[in-house]
Amino acid sequence: MKRALLTTRPQDTVDRTRTQTRTGRRTKAAVMLTGAAMMLALAACSANSNDDSGSTAAGIDSTGSPSAKAKDPASKTSASSNARTPITITAGDQTFKATLNKTKVAQDFAEMLPVTLPWFRNADIEYITELDAPLTESGPFYTDVQPGDLVYYNPLDSITIIYEETSSVPTLTKMGEITTADLDAFENLPDNVDMRIEAG
Repeated sequence: MKRALLTTRPQDTVDRTRTQTRTGRRTKAAVMLTGAAMMLALAACSANSNDDSGSTAAGIDSTGSPSAKAKDPASKTSASSNARTPITITAGDQTFKATLNKTKVAQDFAEMLPVTLPWFRNADIEYITELDAPLTESGPFYTDVQPGDLVYYNPLDSITIIYEETSSVPTLTKMGEITTADLDAFENLPDNVDMRIEAG
């Protein structure tokens, strides 16, 4: 009987041992879960940081909107495409301000400046000058001519300054326009007159 008592543990001792074992397992499991959660959170923060860096490098800020740095080239391109070349037309003591647009024919003419050309009045509505060589004609053609328009007429390789209301033909390319308000000044010029055109 004494031997049996030495090898048999009281029931309360067994229960305490089991409880401590279970508690230890639960604590260990909780620690492992907490550690896994922390690792996942750190991985997510790292991924977000990388995404933000990539977006900023590509010209996108953290809000998902294009950054100002990314917008600058487009703004400059737009401004450049809409720019016009200012010119001055001098006939005797009369000076007229005008602009040339970005058509190929207008840019060809701009490369000729400064130049003095002979002009003649036609039908009391326009002045025409005929060029020695054709300009590059790539359109677009138009028929809605207005007083103040500078146009290129392909069949005669001529440039026309329109200062009165008129009809049109479908082979005109608008090169630019007179910006001086008083177009009536053209009526006071001689029927044949030299006009000097220069940039500025």
